[in-house]
Amino acid sequence: MGNSLGFLSDNDDPFELPVDEFGYNVINFTVNAMDLQLRPPNNHPSSLPVCEKPNVDQFQTTDMYKEVQARSSLLSKPTEKRFNLMHALLQRENGIASPGSGSFSPNQQRYISNMYIPNHRSMRLMSLDAKIYVTKFNKSGSKLLTACQDGFVRIYDGSKGTYHLLNRMNARDVQWCIMDADFSPNGQHFAYSTWSRSFYIMPVNGSEDDCQWIDVNETSSSRAGIFSLRFSPTGDKIIGGSSNASVIVGDVQTRVTQILRTHRIPVTDVNAVCYVNHNDPNVIIAGCDDGLLKVYDLRTSFRGRNPSKSVLSFIGHFDGITYIDSRNDGYHVLTNSKDQSIKIWDMRQPSGQRNRSDRQHHLTMTNWDYRWDRVPREFYNPHKALDGDSSIMTYRGHRVSKTLQRAKFSPMEQTGQRFIYTGCATGRIIIYDVLTGKIREAIEGHKQVIRDLDWHPVRSEIVSSSWDTHVHLNNYNRNFATQAQKRRRSHTQDNKPLRRSRRLANRNVTPD
Repeated sequence: MGNSLGFLSDNDDPFELPVDEFGYNVINFTVNAMDLQLRPPNNHPSSLPVCEKPNVDQFQTTDMYKEVQARSSLLSKPTEKRFNLMHALLQRENGIASPGSGSFSPNQQRYISNMYIPNHRSMRLMSLDAKIYVTKFNKSGSKLLTACQDGFVRIYDGSKGTYHLLNRMNARDVQWCIMDADFSPNGQHFAYSTWSRSFYIMPVNGSEDDCQWIDVNETSSSRAGIFSLRFSPTGDKIIGGSSNASVIVGDVQTRVTQILRTHRIPVTDVNAVCYVNHNDPNVIIAGCDDGLLKVYDLRTSFRGRNPSKSVLSFIGHFDGITYIDSRNDGYHVLTNSKDQSIKIWDMRQPSGQRNRSDRQHHLTMTNWDYRWDRVPREFYNPHKALDGDSSIMTYRGHRVSKTLQRAKFSPMEQTGQRFIYTGCATGRIIIYDVLTGKIREAIEGHKQVIRDLDWHPVRSEIVSSSWDTHVHLNNYNRNFATQAQKRRRSHTQDNKPLRRSRRLANRNVTPD
């Protein structure tokens, strides 16, 4: 697949740029999306199959597509007219930038902000002593949390972009590593999980002596690990996706836990959990290692030791789900998967139960371990979607292997959720344009798989952490974009075919 990456032009007027089909200011050049990889490792081939062009026909008819367009100020902007920021600033000064307002509307602000999304690694924030598994901002962006395999949780100041260290706490019962962490809604505490049967809760400004924990006693194995966790929107519960086909629900005050059984036989891990809406503490969604997505209502789902009855289920991934991120509108979530795809789902369009046997047949056809095996070639360019696939959009072009990598929506307030960003096993940050399905940016810098990354809620910055033990700050760099554009132009001119008259003239020239 030739995916389009957008970079700013090097015109004399930096604010007057060509537009794409959405009125978005980019200049396109073609890259091989599946060639985004590092050459040294021997466990991956040097060249990979090319993905097909993204199909957005179905997605263009959805509510989400129109909402993203509107919040990015693309519906009302004529595509044939070039956007001029100087003219827009003049309109603002004259009080006519937005009808009924003396300044830019929120949608217009997002339109301008989306011109300058991160495209370059600006600096290395920190180098630690082991693989980094978690990187997360709190809701306001004033704190940044990192969790490392060395067993320490570090809190940094994210309010001014300085990222100096505020606190360093030794985690309990790490065993292998800290699997996941999450801030409480008020930002005063955080919870983390390890390869153990407990949730751990600590104050942001406290120490390891202030740690509290919630033990999970109902699991059938002493080696139960909690791979993903989330604080409830009300802050009184914690949910965790665990091995043994279970979702654990812990009460922060009473420390009582309940178990949701996702499968009858406890051999399928629950790799990811999430709340469907940040205003609803009752509806959760679980991503399983067999590719199933299940929705549960905590008010009705507990049925003893029998498998809990899910409210909805979704089929579409050929392999296990590694992460879930909610759009927080109550309807849409995205999932990252070992089948090398990101899918968007509408909770109002569940899959039929009759397709489960066919889904299982497809899964058993591919036997591989994502931790060290090569990615099956058929995952990059499947001939057809899985029967019963109810997803509304699919994005391909990044690599998922070695660990449970994360993919997320870009911030609503800043970008209108115009983008999806994810870490890649090649060490790159991949940013997809939600509306076109194409790669907008591929940011280099890390030398190992990027397991987690987070976009600052207010500033156009992405903090990424990798197994190469480094944490990077990525933001927009116009010089880098200009250099990339010059390389594109040079490449285009070198490969441009000669005109017919020039070819004939060269043919008739007699050599000396």
